[in-house]
Amino acid sequence: MKFDIRSYEGVGPIRLGMTPSEVRAALGMEFENFRRSGTETYPCDYYTGLQCFVYYDDIHGLVEAVEFAEPAQPTLNGLNLLGLPFADMITRIRELDADVAVENDGFTSLPLGIGGYAPNQDEPELPSESIIVFVRGYYD
Repeated sequence: MKFDIRSYEGVGPIRLGMTPSEVRAALGMEFENFRRSGTETYPCDYYTGLQCFVYYDDIHGLVEAVEFAEPAQPTLNGLNLLGLPFADMITRIRELDADVAVENDGFTSLPLGIGGYAPNQDEPELPSESIIVFVRGYYD
């Protein structure tokens, strides 16, 4: 499924800051709850059919980030970020954010409100394993 990224606003039908019930109504699919570390106040929602994880903040239980893996298609300006080799994707992102931070296991673009997990950068022809869309301050 295609999910158009709107930096610091949302992705697809999910708006950053939604409640769990709003997300569940917007996606209308089965999901599972789980806690990433066991210490979160609000569990995450995992939509198996979409390969989509929705993370809620610990203060109000509102969407603070959404993460995707294939076959989901998180798109930025029409570009499927999981459909490109990592090296090509970073080249395209640098056109929008010249200061994108590329780490040994992925990237983060604070101006775009996105990041990606790519542990196999020694094979730059492979795509990222996941893409995350987040609220301002998520990595503070």
